[in-house]
Amino acid sequence: MSSVPPSSKTRFLLIGAGVILAVALYFGWQYAGKGPTPPAVVEKSPAKSETKPEVLPLTPTVQTPDIKPTMAATQLTTAEEGDVLIDEILRSDKEIPEMARDLHDLVKKLNGEAQVNASRHLVNLTEDADYGLIAGFLVDPKMNPEVIEVLFSDLMNRDRALQLPLFMNILKNPQHPQNEEVRNVMTILAGDDFGDDFAAWDKWASDELKSLQSEQ
Repeated sequence: MSSVPPSSKTRFLLIGAGVILAVALYFGWQYAGKGPTPPAVVEKSPAKSETKPEVLPLTPTVQTPDIKPTMAATQLTTAEEGDVLIDEILRSDKEIPEMARDLHDLVKKLNGEAQVNASRHLVNLTEDADYGLIAGFLVDPKMNPEVIEVLFSDLMNRDRALQLPLFMNILKNPQHPQNEEVRNVMTILAGDDFGDDFAAWDKWASDELKSLQSEQ
């Protein structure tokens, strides 16, 4: 069996050592290049303000605005609020007929007890010549019945010539709250009850008005 010359053995050993060294260096470089994976950076959210948020009430407080006579009511008006508006009119420097017109406008805008109170002042300041300010309310089917009662009580104290046309209007409207009362009054005045014979009522009222005019 032939042996390898010493010089060849040395050469093989050197080559093997070099390969081993190269492999070691390669893996060492790979390991050194990677290094330990750094921990993930967690971003901190901005610190919350120590100031507590303002807590709003469930139902905000609404301040009652100053209501002027020219403003239409947007909600139920209390008697006290109505009295303030009525007082503004009565304390004004206007002439009485102008006050009556302002009260007429106020009655249209108010409601409830405030409207009833305004109607009382309206009838007190309205002359027969300006009764048109009242007549429309008196025959309005949508008007507050308590207001109509105030107006009708006033009508009963007015001139007969002013009463009769309105009495006839109410008599022909069975839904009017004063229908029965008007029928009773006219039956007394006419000395007869014509029932639903409105032609007969119209003739009596027309004759009555002519008689009243002739007396003037």
